[in-house]
Amino acid sequence: MKKILFLTFVVTYFSISCRNHKSGDTENNPSGYADSLNLDLQSRFDTGLFPGFAVSIFSKDSIFYQKGFGYSNLETKTAYTPQTIQMIASLSKTFIGVALMKAIEKGKLKLDDDINGHLPFEVINPNYPDSAITIRHLAMHTSGINDAKNYDKSYLFDSALNKEDFPEEWHELIDQYNQNELMPMPEFLKSILSKEGQWYEAENFFNNPPGKVYEYSNIGATLLAFIVETATGEDYRAYTKRQILDPLKMMATSWEAPQKGNALHTVYYRSGLTPFPNYTMITYPDGGLYSSVSDLTRYLQEMIRGYHGEEAILRKTSFQAMMGRRPGEENFPDAICWDLSIPCCIGHAGNDFGTSTLMYFEPETGIGRILFANVSLEEEGQEEAFYGIFNDLFKYNFRKK
Repeated sequence: MKKILFLTFVVTYFSISCRNHKSGDTENNPSGYADSLNLDLQSRFDTGLFPGFAVSIFSKDSIFYQKGFGYSNLETKTAYTPQTIQMIASLSKTFIGVALMKAIEKGKLKLDDDINGHLPFEVINPNYPDSAITIRHLAMHTSGINDAKNYDKSYLFDSALNKEDFPEEWHELIDQYNQNELMPMPEFLKSILSKEGQWYEAENFFNNPPGKVYEYSNIGATLLAFIVETATGEDYRAYTKRQILDPLKMMATSWEAPQKGNALHTVYYRSGLTPFPNYTMITYPDGGLYSSVSDLTRYLQEMIRGYHGEEAILRKTSFQAMMGRRPGEENFPDAICWDLSIPCCIGHAGNDFGTSTLMYFEPETGIGRILFANVSLEEEGQEEAFYGIFNDLFKYNFRKK
């Protein structure tokens, strides 16, 4: 999917948004802001561009506004609520960052380790064979690993996609999706990145020295999650559940798809509000986490607490390393699996088949905002409308008096 283009649009749109709206510009009026925001968001839903969406606005210890609009299932008219569960796409990458910092705290890894010291197969950029790729490079998307030719082999749909339901430019890609077969994540990574792999080519790497150029890489992010797995000796899903999900009581969040028939699990929609089949990903760490707006609010509240130096799931120094920039890195948009490219905010964006997500907080105010929608942003005006929803969340002063 168009994850890189989506992130570019996010940066452009919210750089403007940060200039136009700052929390605190509007007089704090707790009795009135909810009604006003309800009207704003209802008008967004009434455009007909979204089956459903939900939002949350909060501080580290208070939820100011949390509400759903529309439907998680258009056929059954099931309401989309803050408890609706869906795949959160690239917001999942922030969990790689937290898991990595946990492993570092336990002495299992260091950010500047050569990745080949933690892998059962060797990964070398053939354009720069003497330059080591480090864990930091993977976390900051400067490793030089190229998604272009192979990432789409990761998608596994529950039923075959019909090419006639998609524009002609998608047909070759649909053929690829329909041919994909399940394989273990380590085997998938080795097939692409190791010289012994069946899909290995020099073009699987950019012609950039490691650490020098930002090139967003989903495969690189999943490789980082696999390194956490090998270093800790624990399955990545189990490790993140034990170290992150359970301590934060994120009971609705999982790497496993909700059981079939679970009324809380959304249907995923594409342009024309046509349903996608359910799907999973071999490279699940980079985009395959399932959660709800309500559950993810717990997570970002913990990140806000930690960022501001309070006792949290990570040490203060870990938060500083994960969400801060070192001298000389000012031009890179990411820190350790977190997006710093938007001037006012820290967080991440996500976009995949039938799911569009935003999760950011303002360091200055400590206010967090989350938006989920159960649709791909394919139609004309749909992207702008989606960011318009998020922009609406900045219009009112939600800080306590």
